[in-house]
Amino acid sequence: MQPHLFTPGPVSIPHEIRQRGAAPLVSHRSEPFFSLLEEISARLKRLLRAKEPPVLFPGSGTGALEALAANLIAPGDRVISFSCGAFGDRFREIAGRRGAEVIPADIPWGRGATPDDVKDALARSPDPAVVLFTHNETSTGAVTPLGECIAALPHDGPLVLVDAVSSLGALPCFPEEWGIDGLASCSQKGLLTPPGIAVAALSPRGWARAGSRPCPSYYFDLSLHRRFLEKERPQNPYTPPVTLLCSLAEALRFLEDFGFGKWFRLKARTAETFETACKAMGLPLFVEGPAFRSPAVTAVKVPGGKGKEMKHALETLGVEAAAGQGKEPSLLRVAHYSPGGWPELSLIAGSIYGAGKMCGLDLRPDFSEAAWNCWTREGE
Repeated sequence: MQPHLFTPGPVSIPHEIRQRGAAPLVSHRSEPFFSLLEEISARLKRLLRAKEPPVLFPGSGTGALEALAANLIAPGDRVISFSCGAFGDRFREIAGRRGAEVIPADIPWGRGATPDDVKDALARSPDPAVVLFTHNETSTGAVTPLGECIAALPHDGPLVLVDAVSSLGALPCFPEEWGIDGLASCSQKGLLTPPGIAVAALSPRGWARAGSRPCPSYYFDLSLHRRFLEKERPQNPYTPPVTLLCSLAEALRFLEDFGFGKWFRLKARTAETFETACKAMGLPLFVEGPAFRSPAVTAVKVPGGKGKEMKHALETLGVEAAAGQGKEPSLLRVAHYSPGGWPELSLIAGSIYGAGKMCGLDLRPDFSEAAWNCWTREGE
């Protein structure tokens, strides 16, 4: 049986997106490919509300983070790293391996960073060269209000680098409006595409920094990518994943035709309805503050530390979710990236109830009515 996928990546994607990836191959030095790259760039810029061209290259979200570090961080740079979970810690480690002097700013797991956290970190360590944020922390289901946090930084202060690996496409992410100098993302989460494409977007200040010194990596040299994008017809400096880019073009068309704002509201509504079902069952949410709850991923606390046991029970029912990571192995994490509505919510909520009973948990059975009332409340 094909499992129902509710993991934080890869995600279930519509048939037409998968079908577009099965189209006949074209050369990456041909007019059809140049047109494809132009279409993707234009749609991504509209999604990001950006003027600068995004860079696409073979890789994962971690590869995009590596590219930001290679191009925008120099050995010895003082870097404040805000981390509220396992992936914030990963970004921090990548910066450290670049030779940066990393200054940790640890946020309690279960919430995102705040402007006060930013002010406190700057008071302790003034004048950093770079600051790192994770927009959407999938290890905990917490989101950071980036616009507010960046506004707390001094004007023309440190470069702002953001892990948007799990946020781009699923919630508003506007790097040029918010003051982000380097943004990293990928294809297999909010962009509803199979894994294999890394995405990097730089501000004019970011591009100036990247072009001011040689990149230690050829593969991750973003200035090299930009030179190829600015040829008479846009292209890549080396062989790109052509079929995946075909799928990405179809996914971006799907999102834009749906309406970016409408799509973001659907993700938020889906997450809130799922949260309501879990609370009605008796499963507490890991992120207690509603303002920090991610519309892309919900983390619930499983009584008795049975997160992995619940994950395995779900698999026997034909459903895949994710267990906790790092310091929180007792969590169960459910993603809301894929298209869907009440039927999909009923499937995952009902499966969690069944898996909980299989694990010996005392869950309340009247969660459906609470969830339905949330899903159908006035104005939705």
